[in-house]
Amino acid sequence: MKVILLKDVKGVGRIHDVKDVADGYAINNLLPRKLVELATPEKIERLKATAAQHEQEIAAQEKTLAAHIKELNGARFDISARATEKGGLFKAIGAPEIIRAIKAEKKLDIPESAVKLEHPLKTTGEHSVEFRAHGATSTIIVAIAPQN
Repeated sequence: MKVILLKDVKGVGRIHDVKDVADGYAINNLLPRKLVELATPEKIERLKATAAQHEQEIAAQEKTLAAHIKELNGARFDISARATEKGGLFKAIGAPEIIRAIKAEKKLDIPESAVKLEHPLKTTGEHSVEFRAHGATSTIIVAIAPQN
């Protein structure tokens, strides 16, 4: 059965792909979960027009993300967390917490996948964190202070 993918489906393909799948798989799994629609000639033509627009939107988003990452270069973000007297954190600081700090201070939407941490931050003090996406790289300083 020829179908158009409405979402990414692991093992089948990516969004907007036209694929041939087994009839039973499409009828029993993909169609009820609204992951695909039946591919008719009209829908395929509409998909080609939509796909070109989608590609332009993705390119614009990538360009915006690269600009946001370059804008972050050298910035400093303060995060407070519960810590021991020796400076160890009770809960490690990872990409989600860093992204929240950036969003709160700079109002920038950066995906967690752009944060390149070798390991979560587990101590107070200043840490250097690298961001990479779509050819743009930057390094920020994350200052972790003990929470009162």
